[in-house]
Amino acid sequence: MRTTTVAIVLMLAIAAPALLAQDKKKEAEPKAGEPKAGESKPAEKAEAPKPYDPFSLSFPLSDAPDAERIFLKFFGEQRTRYEGRTPSTYVPGLARHTATSLVNLRTRLGIEVRFPRSVNVLFEIQDSRLWGDEPRADANAANSSALTGTDVLQANIFTNNLLNADIEARLGRQKFNIGNQRLWSTLEWTVQSRTWDGVRVQRSFGTDFHLQAFTLLVNELSRFKDDEWVFGASLRWTPQFLPRNELELLVLYDFRDDEANSNQFAEVATISLRYNGFFGLNEDDSLALEFSAEGAFQFGEADPGFWGTPGRSDSAVQAFGSALTADLLFGVSDHKFRVGLEYGFASGDSDPSDATFQTFRAPFPFAHKYQGWADQVGWRNLHDIVLRASWTHAVGGDVESVGVLMELHAFQRANDDDAWYAPSGSVIRAGSPTQSDELGYEFDLQIPLKVSRFFTFEAGWAHFFSGRFVSQTATGSGPGSNNEDSDLDFFWLQAAVRF
Repeated sequence: MRTTTVAIVLMLAIAAPALLAQDKKKEAEPKAGEPKAGESKPAEKAEAPKPYDPFSLSFPLSDAPDAERIFLKFFGEQRTRYEGRTPSTYVPGLARHTATSLVNLRTRLGIEVRFPRSVNVLFEIQDSRLWGDEPRADANAANSSALTGTDVLQANIFTNNLLNADIEARLGRQKFNIGNQRLWSTLEWTVQSRTWDGVRVQRSFGTDFHLQAFTLLVNELSRFKDDEWVFGASLRWTPQFLPRNELELLVLYDFRDDEANSNQFAEVATISLRYNGFFGLNEDDSLALEFSAEGAFQFGEADPGFWGTPGRSDSAVQAFGSALTADLLFGVSDHKFRVGLEYGFASGDSDPSDATFQTFRAPFPFAHKYQGWADQVGWRNLHDIVLRASWTHAVGGDVESVGVLMELHAFQRANDDDAWYAPSGSVIRAGSPTQSDELGYEFDLQIPLKVSRFFTFEAGWAHFFSGRFVSQTATGSGPGSNNEDSDLDFFWLQAAVRF
């Protein structure tokens, strides 16, 4: 009953009409620099051509001059990526591989249809698979990998003016990110990515305040009371007197009952406050400071099976995560540079055997973006210090731009009683105070190439320097990745066409 009440209150809060005051239009003032009597008007500069979208169409519903129209927009993606990794993993119990090599393929095709009176529909399918996944080129064979093959990625009805109150609403399967994607991300790096089923509403109040609320069924199980639901709301402030600055308050409530007694009960709230700032240091902002600060606190109750850490059933949750970033941006002609620092923290558990979970657990994070491109570290029980730099050159001609991105990470366990966690949140290796907190270091390099607005290419390399914790938790020699203590290399090449 509590969860239903929370959802209803969130929806009604947005649906309530706002009293908006309309400003009077001001008379246009004469433009500075107008020619005086007898002077000729200077030649106007030719405007840059506006790009045309060849995948958008519209059709009138009758032959009347002012007939209502239906608008169609097609969109899609074809992305192919080679990945090579050596060694393949540090996770215990898995067979040791000196190297793994694969090519994954993602294909998307969607259509957005906008009908008169602001009733619209969006539908998108996705096919994800590995090269050679179907034996002997059998196009109808089931995938042998864990990829799902062809599935519905998005299917929702949406409107931009629900109840004639300027409310945007979507009902059905949908994709969306929140904030900087540390807590909630569609995780586009992976082949499958993420999508959610439910209802989401949004409303803007003027140009400064933006309210959002959603109710999502994220895990459909055999019993109704065993289903997992997420209820959320966010309020974002984008002040007009501070361009490119924003403050956002986010509240998430994750609820899963456990009538089947499967050690998966959860009733956890996450409250996050985030600020993104931008401060120009000259007139054209070619020299600027960009910074962000984000903190998230979690509280409630959960079972060990749901929280992914050792402990007792119905344990109290008390966890915290935070991130601070600061970047200097500057440009010279067609070259743009960025140099920055970042510190990320996620709490760990000082006593995994007690009745309190202190290990932070982000609901749907984008770990690949923030905790290293080798995908060996997750945002749990972690100190992460990052130094980064990037260069982008607007080439022109046959290539729009080329760039270089570099990052250097230093990873350390936040609490020496807790484990080393993967980006998925699962345990890689358990830890104890007798072992070092030094997980390792990582150097990341990426070279993106944008050929056009439709075609991009990138190459990347990530090297994980294993720390003392990795060598101390290697249990022996011989087969088994729990014995692995060497450094790790990850290579990738990716080509993508999007429209």
